[in-house]
Amino acid sequence: MVKALSLVIPTYNERENILGLIKSLNQVFRENSIDAEIIVVDDNSPDNTGKACVELSRKLKNIVVIQRPGKLGLSSAVIDGFNKSKGGTIGVMDADFSHPVSVIPKMFSEIKKGADLVIGSRYAKGGDTKGWPMQRKITSFGATMLALPFTRIKDPVSGFLMFRRPVIEGVKLSAIGYKIGLEIIVRGKYKKAVEVPYVFVNRKVGKTKLNMKEYVNYLRQISSLIGYKLQTRLK
Repeated sequence: MVKALSLVIPTYNERENILGLIKSLNQVFRENSIDAEIIVVDDNSPDNTGKACVELSRKLKNIVVIQRPGKLGLSSAVIDGFNKSKGGTIGVMDADFSHPVSVIPKMFSEIKKGADLVIGSRYAKGGDTKGWPMQRKITSFGATMLALPFTRIKDPVSGFLMFRRPVIEGVKLSAIGYKIGLEIIVRGKYKKAVEVPYVFVNRKVGKTKLNMKEYVNYLRQISSLIGYKLQTRLK
């Protein structure tokens, strides 16, 4: 059965967060009459995140769980979720409550009003980040600056987004790095993009997945997108 919305959530050691997040999401879906499926893509979490979600999926029929054999990367996890999805609209969010579930209906509403791509934005008017140390603010600013040559979107490295399925149909998305949203912004097929502001809040449980390897992969991703843009212009 085709769903209105497929929401993809990549996980790695998020057992303490994901079950509560799913509960909150389903409450929001009921209150806003959104026919949605939740696709959890787990990279063989040592804390048994995948197993817990499989058990929950036996009770809640709108939960789909993809269990992968190892830690294969966030972007590739999201792409696997896309391939499994059945919704006319597809969304992506983190599992750690840093992306507020209350914003989901606002983003979906923009899709219904005609947007092809909706970005949950920390840097649009009304958006913000809470509790970030200066180092993270500087890192985020640098990542955003590197992405700005590709788009006018204020938060091009957001991991909170929603789009119509045709945006990625026939599009080859690279699994390099963790900024899958930037891949879709640069390579996707869309006419109207909208930013919906939200306030990013640091996780309360668990550890961040950002490390030096991910920063290096982001630079590799930027390099790949530059090559893509140059190749596109030469055609």
